Amino acid sequence: MAKKKLTDISVEALKKTGSRYDTMDSHTPGFGVRVGTSGKKTFILYTRFPGSSAPTRRELGEYPIMSLAEARDKAHDWQKLIKQGIDPKYAEERDRAEQARKRINTFAAVVGDYLRYLPTRDRNRHSEQDEREIRRELLDDARNPWVKKAVADITDTEIGELIAAIRDRPAPGQAYNALGHVKSIFAWAMWPERRSGYGLRDNPTRDMAPKHFGLSKTVRTRVFSDDEIVAYWNATYRMKGPLGPYFRMLMLTGQRKDEVSGARRREFDASNAIWTVPEERFKSGVDHLVPMTETVATLIAAMPTYSAGDCIFSFTSGAKPINGFSRAKAALHDAMLLEMQRVNDQAELPDWTLHDVRRTVRTRLSGLRVNADVAEMVIGHGKKGLERVYNQHQYADEMRDALTKWESALRRLRMLPKLDRFRAKKMHISRAKPTSNVVVLRAS
Repeated sequence: MAKKKLTDISVEALKKTGSRYDTMDSHTPGFGVRVGTSGKKTFILYTRFPGSSAPTRRELGEYPIMSLAEARDKAHDWQKLIKQGIDPKYAEERDRAEQARKRINTFAAVVGDYLRYLPTRDRNRHSEQDEREIRRELLDDARNPWVKKAVADITDTEIGELIAAIRDRPAPGQAYNALGHVKSIFAWAMWPERRSGYGLRDNPTRDMAPKHFGLSKTVRTRVFSDDEIVAYWNATYRMKGPLGPYFRMLMLTGQRKDEVSGARRREFDASNAIWTVPEERFKSGVDHLVPMTETVATLIAAMPTYSAGDCIFSFTSGAKPINGFSRAKAALHDAMLLEMQRVNDQAELPDWTLHDVRRTVRTRLSGLRVNADVAEMVIGHGKKGLERVYNQHQYADEMRDALTKWESALRRLRMLPKLDRFRAKKMHISRAKPTSNVVVLRAS
């Protein structure tokens, strides 16, 4: 085999001779060019590869698709691997597999896996809202430049730039939530059973905190005024189907939106006037008792009995509960503003959330001088586990008194007479100690 210092000019000058031949490089041991009978030129490395007892030739690439400089660098890389006892063929196969995995495991693909897990995470009651925020802020490629990038290649700098851009829109609340979501996504993806599949070696969000972006959690203090409560109540009669009664139930009981929306007839005990929110729908993972006032009992009794299921607030004949409240809440807001402007055409209505209804009920209970512990139990706060269940039974009368005071306060605002529209019979409210029996609520 001829040896010479290979240059671009000398490689270009190599000609076919009717038989193949090798020209080896005097500068890089084992590196050379094979010229075939057709004149095709191929860079080669001639050496003893791991697991082989004799030197063999392997192709590095074809000239001029691969340049001389690229071929020489590849030969050096191979020789380093060989010294470590690694066969370059297997290293390249591993690299190709890694690249293929990266093409599959984009951030968007990993988030898709995460969103399928999200509803089951720690009894996540906010999965629908979380998914909306994730899709809006993290999966929109117009907002997120690395949404289609391999998740293993995303850097903390890229994440930081996205969070800062959201903050500077300005949307500091959305930025705070987006940072929380992206941290949760990477923490989930780093679980031992997942990280190797996604090719993750490190969590780029590990050292990120809201304070690094000048962010802090927004603590809402919004409660409705008397005028807003009246407007809210009257506006519910503008809502279609079960939405009006659903929104009134929120105001009457102060319970969480998903606890009310998922209510089923079998949860209502008519003889003791108790609504039991089951553990699977309650935040603390235990049954939650809600004493029913006369108005609540009348509202529930007036709801239609469906054929496809016993969901009370349903657009699907009782098969499924209502969900996805963004549009309904927006429509209710507009209807509230119309109600307020009927009285004062200059009236304005600041933005509010459904949780503000719950906060309003809790605040008004304090204003009615309801014991703080009882007020907390009414809205589902307080002690945990068995002690919580015991306290609810122990203080059921006090909880009912609290909700009755709240009902009376609403009546003083001249709202509750509108319940006459239901044309439902009154239900007798017993003050007997609640039992664990659950029966279907019916008007008597």
